[in-house]
Amino acid sequence: MGTETRPGDVTAYAASELIHLPRSRVWALLTDFTAAPLWLTGVTEMHADGPLGAGVDVDVHVGNRVRTHTVSGFIPERELCISAGDGDVHTTYAYRLSDSGDDTLLELAIDVVVSEALQAEAAGIRASVAVDEDGQLVRFRRYAELAP
Repeated sequence: MGTETRPGDVTAYAASELIHLPRSRVWALLTDFTAAPLWLTGVTEMHADGPLGAGVDVDVHVGNRVRTHTVSGFIPERELCISAGDGDVHTTYAYRLSDSGDDTLLELAIDVVVSEALQAEAAGIRASVAVDEDGQLVRFRRYAELAP
């Protein structure tokens, strides 16, 4: 279960999940964007526009709509940050992996930065993101632990 944002904080959602796989395997599954529809609710297709690394665009298809995100942070087997912004709202999904014995702790923090023009709606926007993304890591764990 995720956490609520604190007043003045840009974090809309944060969660962690212990996955019973080595970090290298979790990383491989997390960065296999072709499999994203198996665990990301609403995503019908996802692919990077080049070799995965900082600055690479990632196209995310949700139904007939395509949003372009950008890899904004990239440390192989440690961190993957993917950002998207539409002017007044900028969202960053930060996945962090760490060893926990033979398992992997996967953490997700979703930050939502809102322009001054939308400050009155910022809490509602962040709450909506939290509702939409709650359970994402649980779905990923289920997918990952059953993946061939």
